Amino acid sequence: MTSEQLPDPRAATRRGFLAAFVAAAVAFFSGALAAIAARFLGSEPSAAAPEAVSLGPESSFTGPGPVEAVLAYARPDAYRTEQRRERIFVLRETGGLAALSSTCSHLGCSVRWDAASRLFRCPCHGGTYRADGTVAGGPPPAPLTRLPIEIRAGQVWVRPAEIA
Repeated sequence: MTSEQLPDPRAATRRGFLAAFVAAAVAFFSGALAAIAARFLGSEPSAAAPEAVSLGPESSFTGPGPVEAVLAYARPDAYRTEQRRERIFVLRETGGLAALSSTCSHLGCSVRWDAASRLFRCPCHGGTYRADGTVAGGPPPAPLTRLPIEIRAGQVWVRPAEIA
């Protein structure tokens, strides 16, 4: 073999270094990706459902129609705790009190109670709901969401809607 046919020792070292560097980078990123996947798929506790929120005495919800109220609560997740405020309506039914979300089932706009027509009205696309939350007209595909409600020692407690 002549000197022209022999591989350059510096080229082999450079090639070896580059191969080792690429292998180390692939191993590092694979490890990082595996750690992220393990944290995401692991047995970390999921965000707990919010606790029920007190809205005040039952006697404050005696009106000719739904009474507007605000749920103020903290919603923790794995990284932070978000302070939320959710507008709802509390109304008297034959079986007691009921709580309805103010979020329209069509596109998520906030409905308002129109006492003159005795309907909830959505300002976005003209959807209407009856006082019990069922669809009266327009594009909404489903009734207003009913929220879990209970009376404890004369106080009204409502659990915020589950957010997917």
